[in-house]
Formats: sequence, C-alpha cells, structure tokens
Amino acid sequence: MNYDLDTLAYGNRLRGLPPWQNLSLGVTALCLSLFAHWPVHLLLGCWMVLWTVVYAGIPWRFYGGLAIGVCSFLVAGLPAILINFTPTHETIPSLWSWSIGSSGQLYLSPAALEQAIGILSRSLASTTALFFIVLTVPFTELAMVLTKIGLPSILTELLLLCYRFIFLLADVAQQIAISQQSRGGYRTRWLALRSVSLLIRQLIQRTAHRYQQLTLSIKARGFNHEFRFWQSESYQYSPRYGGEAIGGCLALIIGETLYRFYV
Repeated sequence: MNYDLDTLAYGNRLRGLPPWQNLSLGVTALCLSLFAHWPVHLLLGCWMVLWTVVYAGIPWRFYGGLAIGVCSFLVAGLPAILINFTPTHETIPSLWSWSIGSSGQLYLSPAALEQAIGILSRSLASTTALFFIVLTVPFTELAMVLTKIGLPSILTELLLLCYRFIFLLADVAQQIAISQQSRGGYRTRWLALRSVSLLIRQLIQRTAHRYQQLTLSIKARGFNHEFRFWQSESYQYSPRYGGEAIGGCLALIIGETLYRFYV
C-alpha cells in the first residue's frame, strides 16, 4: 500500500490532539538532540520512534523506508569525517593508519571517531524528531500554530505554497517519467539523457502553468492576500500523553545532566 505524508498526517492516531501538543513535543525533542551527547541521542531516537510508530500508528515499513534513506545519506558522509590525511610519516596516535608511499598517510584518530559518533547520533535523533512533527501534524495546522505564535503571515504563506508545490512537482515529474518510459525513452544511455533533459523542460513549463491556474483559482475565490485556516473544535488535550511527554523530556534532561557531571 502506498502512503504519502499528508495522508498519514491527517490519519494518524494522535490526530485528535491539539496540534500545539504534538508540535511542542517534537520541538522539545529537537532542541534536546542539538545539545545532548550520544547516549541521550540514542534514548531520544528510540523514544521518538515509539511515539511515531506505536502511539501515532505510522506504518513501520513506511517509516523504515524514510529512515533507510536518511541513514544512507549520513553513512555516505562519514568517511570524510573519519579518515584524516597527513603528508608526514610521523607516529600519530591513531586507531588505524595506512601509508600511501611518499605522499603521506591516512589515519583514523580517536577524536575523529568520537566526532563522527556525535554527528551521526545527533543527526539521527534530530531526524526522528522531525519525522514525528511531519507525520503527526498536518502542514496546515503547523502553519496555523506558527501564525498564532506571531510568525509574519507572508512567511507562513510562502511556506504553505512551497509545501504545496513540492507535491505538484513530484506528481508532474512522475506523470512525465511514466509517459517517457512507455515510449521507450530510457532504453539506452543517450535516450535516457535526452529524456531527462526533456523532463526538466516539461516540468518547468507545466509547473508554471499549474501556478497560473492556482493564482486564477484563489483570485476567483476572493483571495485578499491572507490565508485563513479552519480550526477543528474536536481537539482534546490528553493528560496521559502530556504527562508521558513531560516525564520523558525530564528524564532525558536528567540523564544528560548526569552524563555531563560523571563522564
């Protein structure tokens, strides 16, 4: 079964909670991930996965696919952090080294390993917090919360339009790619390059056309340069989820404090 972000955000089990409750938890977790150390990052990541997959009911296969994509990107950048180069052959405290002739040597230092672990754990913890926000808070409700806390309306409108056009671009690109594949546009490398160039050109043209249609439609509906967001009256604050969120955040803060003092 295919899923998209909007479908999951509007259909998750935490949908009945006020958007500020989910958003507060996600932002707090994101802030903790920026200042904590790697043991707390691991606990925070597991806690966010629990909230997203178990409490919100996001399919684990979809969540796993997102996580694999992010992990692949992060792992691809680790060698640049782990491996250092020196033009000399002096003995350097290292966990691993490899001489490359008269040019110098490559080595893995304990400091580089510690830095890589910190960056990787922080990135994964931040990603789980962002996944929780994106998969449990619909973007329109996120924009509504941002408007209520005083974010300028022009920024909120730009964010909303950009978010909308991400899906428009993806939909148009998929339609063009399917059309090209049905005509054998990717049989050879030369045809594939030519098809990609045509896809980009058609994508720009069709997106501009969609933008004109959207502009005409909102003007026909009496748009007065201000988006208004409908607020459901069925939101109900959950003391249980609120207590678990506060207790979990306090436990992570205490754990980070103990780590700083005793490690």
